[in-house]
Amino acid sequence: MKTQNLLQNIKINSCGISDCDAAWHWDTGKNGFQDFDLWFVLRGKGRIITEHETAEVERGSCLLLFPDTHYIGEHDNEHLLIMNVHFQFSAEISAESFSSSSFLHKQIYDTGYMRQTLARVIRLYNADKSESACAFFAAALSEYFETGAAEEKSEPRGIKQNLVKKICDRINLAPEETHSLSAFAEEYGYSADYIGKLFSRAVGISFSEYLANTRINKAKFLLSSTELSVEGVAEALGYYDTCYFIRQFKRITGTSPGRYRKEK
Repeated sequence: MKTQNLLQNIKINSCGISDCDAAWHWDTGKNGFQDFDLWFVLRGKGRIITEHETAEVERGSCLLLFPDTHYIGEHDNEHLLIMNVHFQFSAEISAESFSSSSFLHKQIYDTGYMRQTLARVIRLYNADKSESACAFFAAALSEYFETGAAEEKSEPRGIKQNLVKKICDRINLAPEETHSLSAFAEEYGYSADYIGKLFSRAVGISFSEYLANTRINKAKFLLSSTELSVEGVAEALGYYDTCYFIRQFKRITGTSPGRYRKEK
């Protein structure tokens, strides 16, 4: 199932933030919800229990709860602070489309992004701006689906995910610089081969392809907003061979730099 198609025309039914006190005990009843529910834990520890399995939750835990499923929630004598969004997909989607379990449980290590995005979803929804709220919620769900399953992740894996994000940020900030796997490997204390495999698993494409995409995206900006020649754009982005730049630009965009400038 393609995430892009799935995230089109989402409908939010309700959303909010819950500060669960010491007496909190949550039970959806045997029939559960009629819609999906995304939970994101900001504070505390506890668990979600179904007839067949239990998920331990803590700060950063994010769960997709399915319709028509009986859930029980508990916590460990510590207030749970939870953001949640009840929603529907535009198409008829079954729980089996995502997982054979009773929920989809992931650990979000970039908690700041998810917290800020969901907070904006809640603010917009409460301001009767449902369309904008759904757009931001689609971004949150995209981040969620891009994250590996909680049972497959450990804290060291999360740290390595952040390392990949740092590399991406460095490339995004200055695509014209000479970035290489060997340089990053030496800086972070890993082999170039290991960094390359880690990057590909986390991002979904190779390091070299990400670098090329970033440079070409910057080239598109320079072509549409400056008077630099094609040769000047290539040089500004660290290309020593203009012909190679043109070939790479056409491979990625489907058109030449000159034609792209005329069309923009």
